Amino acid sequence: MRRIARVVFLLIVLVSFSVAPAFPAGADGADSCVHPQVSVRLLTDRDYIHMLIEGIDTARFEIVLCAYLFKTIENADGYPERVMKSLSSAAKRGVRVFALMELNQESGDLIRSNAVTAERLKKAGITVCPDPVDIVSHMKLVVIDRRYLFIGSHNLTQAALKYNHEASVWIDSPFIAREALGYVDSICRFCDKDNKKSLK
Repeated sequence: MRRIARVVFLLIVLVSFSVAPAFPAGADGADSCVHPQVSVRLLTDRDYIHMLIEGIDTARFEIVLCAYLFKTIENADGYPERVMKSLSSAAKRGVRVFALMELNQESGDLIRSNAVTAERLKKAGITVCPDPVDIVSHMKLVVIDRRYLFIGSHNLTQAALKYNHEASVWIDSPFIAREALGYVDSICRFCDKDNKKSLK
């Protein structure tokens, strides 16, 4: 009996090392894979804004931001304004800053807020890409230096960054960052076919 148990145990060990883990296929039919060096951290409520500001302020060469709602009020003392100032400072020190924003819905508070912020970003030397006319871009995504990602529920509003219960994650993975940038790039090239500033 012990011998049978030992054989079964060895078979289980051999199978666990010889069979690759099953991951769902990607959208393009290719097998998904996980980079061996990935760090992930959950950011709840106000943990997000503090880590985001730190990431923007220490960015070395590139920041790509995708915002469903980015509501800034010039000269206000709030978290969205701090994000705006950090992005502007990054652009001034030579970091390439790119923003994909929801700007094509029917008129409303969201579009008015985003339009104001978009104009301020442009004045700061930041490239702004409006989303496709017929598709809502609901992403809340930031990719820094093609390595660090922030993704989750946080909009860039005072309510979301200070008062709401929100949950996002910070990911350190060049592999996942590359996938995210490829996705953003495909959207921006679709909505602006003359856009020559590829993210790849």
